[in-house]
Amino acid sequence: MVSILAFIALIGVLITAHEAGHFIVAKLSGVKVEVFSIGFGRPIVKLKRGETEYRIAWLPLGGYVRMLGDPASGDPMSPGSAHVAEADRGRSLMAKPPLVRMAIYAAGPAMNLILPFLILVPVFALSDRYDQVTSSTIGALDEALPAWKAGLREGDVVEAINGEAISTFWQVARFIDTYSEGDGPLRMDVRRGDAPVHLEVTPERVEQTHRLVNFTRSYFRIGYQPMFQAADVAVARPDGPLAAAGVRTFDRVLAVDGKPTPRYIDAQQALAAVAAGAEVDVQVERDAPLDPRLPFLAKRVTHTLRYRGDGAAADLRHAGPCISSVAPDSAAGEVLRPGDCILSIDGVPHTLGAFVQNRLGRRPEEPKTLEILRDGERLTVTLAPRKVTLQDPMAGEIQQWQLGLVLLARPDGFLPLDSVENPARWGHAWAETTQRVGLEIEMLVDSLTGMFTGRVSPTQLSGPITIFRLAGEYARAGMDVFLRFLILLSLSIGLINLLPVPVLDGGQILVAFTELIIRRPLPAKVQDVLLRVGVVLVLTLIVFALGNDLVREWRIQSAD
Repeated sequence: MVSILAFIALIGVLITAHEAGHFIVAKLSGVKVEVFSIGFGRPIVKLKRGETEYRIAWLPLGGYVRMLGDPASGDPMSPGSAHVAEADRGRSLMAKPPLVRMAIYAAGPAMNLILPFLILVPVFALSDRYDQVTSSTIGALDEALPAWKAGLREGDVVEAINGEAISTFWQVARFIDTYSEGDGPLRMDVRRGDAPVHLEVTPERVEQTHRLVNFTRSYFRIGYQPMFQAADVAVARPDGPLAAAGVRTFDRVLAVDGKPTPRYIDAQQALAAVAAGAEVDVQVERDAPLDPRLPFLAKRVTHTLRYRGDGAAADLRHAGPCISSVAPDSAAGEVLRPGDCILSIDGVPHTLGAFVQNRLGRRPEEPKTLEILRDGERLTVTLAPRKVTLQDPMAGEIQQWQLGLVLLARPDGFLPLDSVENPARWGHAWAETTQRVGLEIEMLVDSLTGMFTGRVSPTQLSGPITIFRLAGEYARAGMDVFLRFLILLSLSIGLINLLPVPVLDGGQILVAFTELIIRRPLPAKVQDVLLRVGVVLVLTLIVFALGNDLVREWRIQSAD
């Protein structure tokens, strides 16, 4: 029942929004609308109001607004007539100028592209979840990136950027997300303790590859995370004071000389403050095997060690970029081993695990040259990724490039920054929405172009059966997940309908644009051929998507 209700709500909202765009602009343009239908085929329910008949049809693969005199604007399985009565001739779609027709055709996809904003902006702005948001305190920094190089330090509080008052992380992120080449450095006013600090930071452009869909995008960053790192440490020298005290890579330092060290920076400062030759107790937490027969299970054991300081703690590193496990039959298994710490990738150094992971995943098919730290020695190794084929019940065969290593990953490996009152709820809502919708559109455009170039398999196309299944699953997962799915589908419908395929909105826009250029209507025979080709293409696409759905369902049932 949940799946049925979720599917009805999903399809109802998406199709109604799309067709409402056509309907509204057609009415405003003086075009007579004969039918407004949600679904194709024989109507289940129909109601006549004024000159328009409103329908709900049995096949939920889309909808249509049938406008007077345009067979292409109707049901592809039962096109309308081009005949127009003399009394209605001025209200025919084809009697309107090309620019008006282009606006009517574009209004449907435009509504699908606008719908995510109409949903998300109020959700973000009105939800009490966003009464408090992450502060503008600087969290963990990567020492190879612009923020650190410009002088920002963990715990600094950003109070203004380019003269605009700042109190939250999303405001900082907005300046970085909207940064463009040539904008010059961001002028930051920072409070460090009680002292004001003025800095200039120039964001750098980087690439990130989405591993599952092999989508690569570029964006700007300055190189810090809105959270603190827990005190998970790596021992850089086997002959240093940490190793002598018995500290091991991946230990978590809980306290130094009785003083708690929840953050890595706390442990770093506390150990560096121990004078050369002085001794203090260091309490660490260490993973230990839970059962020798089950090496993948571990328990955490606390040890108290005696540490003799050197006045600098120069042999201390954070364990984030260190390798916790290696698949023995992988590319990494040939040259790496657990406990190795990655210093640089292709000559670019990093000190934060998240940025190391990002660079490892970038252009996954390309070999990577790593500089690593092993037992105090710097080594250079080359990782040649291997292409593997994975079986997924939903997606079928997925080909991925794998390295075969896992960096340190603990669910409690980060500590949140302080929260502050959200100073601009609607501004925050707009920033979050544009960031999320922009990323989804980028990924969808990349996937669509990938299908035409062969980079993305057309078997990834989904039809109503898969949408029905996912609607139920996402509805049960919660409203946030369901809305995310609705937004993804809305954007997909908007973009697909803009493709220059006859019968689809994009094809009709192209025809109207052609008429605008040649200054006369296309010959009736040409329009008829385009209509027939479009109907065949759309029906073929529907059948192909249904075939994908059936194969997908078979795989899922077989996996169960």
